[in-house]
Amino acid sequence: MIKKFVVVTKYLSLTALILIGVLSCEKDFKNVGVNIVDNNIFSTDKYTSEVVAYSDSIERNQTNGLTKYLIGVQRDAVFGKLEASLVTQLSLTENNPDFGTNAVIDSVIVDIPYFATLDGTQTDVDDNNVPKFVLDSVWTTGNGTFQLNIFELGTYLNRLNPDNPTETQKYFSDDSFIKTNPLSPLYSSLIAPNENDTMLVVKRFKYPNYPDLFGKVLYQTDTIKKTTLAPSLKIPFDKDVIKVIFQDNASGNDFASNSNFQHYFRGLYFEALEDNQNNATLMNLAMSDASLTIYYSNDVEKDEGEDEDLDGNGVTGEENVTVRTPESFVFPFTGVKSNLYQRDDSASDFENNIVAIDPINGEEQLFVHGAEGSIAIIKLFGEDANGNEIPDELETIKTENWLINDAKITVYIDQNNTTNWTPSRLYLYAIGNEDDEDDTQLTDAMPQSISDIGGWLGEDSEGTPEKFVFHITDFMSELIKPDSEVVLHDLGIKVFDTHDIPNQQIATDTILKNYNTNPKGLVLKGNLPNTENNRIKFEIYYSEKN
Repeated sequence: MIKKFVVVTKYLSLTALILIGVLSCEKDFKNVGVNIVDNNIFSTDKYTSEVVAYSDSIERNQTNGLTKYLIGVQRDAVFGKLEASLVTQLSLTENNPDFGTNAVIDSVIVDIPYFATLDGTQTDVDDNNVPKFVLDSVWTTGNGTFQLNIFELGTYLNRLNPDNPTETQKYFSDDSFIKTNPLSPLYSSLIAPNENDTMLVVKRFKYPNYPDLFGKVLYQTDTIKKTTLAPSLKIPFDKDVIKVIFQDNASGNDFASNSNFQHYFRGLYFEALEDNQNNATLMNLAMSDASLTIYYSNDVEKDEGEDEDLDGNGVTGEENVTVRTPESFVFPFTGVKSNLYQRDDSASDFENNIVAIDPINGEEQLFVHGAEGSIAIIKLFGEDANGNEIPDELETIKTENWLINDAKITVYIDQNNTTNWTPSRLYLYAIGNEDDEDDTQLTDAMPQSISDIGGWLGEDSEGTPEKFVFHITDFMSELIKPDSEVVLHDLGIKVFDTHDIPNQQIATDTILKNYNTNPKGLVLKGNLPNTENNRIKFEIYYSEKN
């Protein structure tokens, strides 16, 4: 931790006051600075402790109630393959939507916004300057495609826990869901991300010519742009299928309320599969703003203005003329949503490592990967030979009466085993014990000090990603007190996710949320071999009274 330097005067009275403050509170001491410990009353030193570190698989994550969701496929030689699918409810914006007279569906589009950043302008095919976007959360290999199949969902998604309606229902990455008509998807095609997909063209046709394919008459072409221009994934559905499910039943009881509708049409199942060319694209999408929109046309009676000829019959100023009118109904994805992760680690470096993990002596490599991937586990302070649940090394340190200035764990990237996606931050936390205790935040990550714990990617002098440093000064200061009630748990290192941040307004928000939507990963150096300079380090910087 960075020390705040103060000027210590030569006057004995002021020195005495400072020392009283130091002895009364360790946390105050570590903020005083080196000028105090340089006066021969205190001396500073560094203590290095050996750790044991190894990898472990994440069996499941909670994957509902998120702000963003993964769809697509990720593959590399280090971690293998991840297929991220999705289930989601749709919601009504009005009960019993009225499609009107002679309504015909023109187009059905599922629209899912990308996370994108505006990056100046570019010239389109018509030499117009248009916005240029960069997709923020898309990871590709090969030609950057994956196979997407979308089915009607056959499983009802409960918002509340059926066994305890006072609790929100939790869904997990390994849950199973039913596909309605699994041999007849609503959509099936290869998907490739497109940062230029910012608008939609809908062709509108007259009635009754349409749907006669040989007699349809185009009456209007609409170019549809959102209020906030940004790229989105646009997926067309079969109009005839949607007509049967939505339009033909819109006036009935199934559309009389949102609850009825979500029991009738239970949602969509987005199934992501690797294509047969081993290409891969994984996308983190803004599903909270996604929707299914039915664009349709109907007949509306209107009065023409004095110079208007709305029905195109050559006569102006008529009353009650029938006008073909463009309309739309939007069904937002505002109900329950949940990700499904399917992993295949076969023939990967991770699989070769995880089958022979040594939790006693540790490992040379640590595999850390998000989205139901893997974590690194760190054991501090060695063995507990006397069986009192306090490691012997820690028992000795408790007798030293140290004042902790800094305590940090440094892990180095294995430069010989790099992945395509290195995370910018890792996160350190306390792992729950075998009695099903929750994983918890360390003191250094609690409200108003989230940045203190660190874990940001550090680079060497050449700008190459090199290491991550975690500061656990507050945690260690409490742990080494002779009468401390702080329990020493194994520590976990995971890929940082925004859901990891505790609520800054709630001091008791100590439970680490079981989420991870960050699919990045990397290989770190472990605690072996002992001759390795860049193996994991645990260092304590302390002061003690002379």
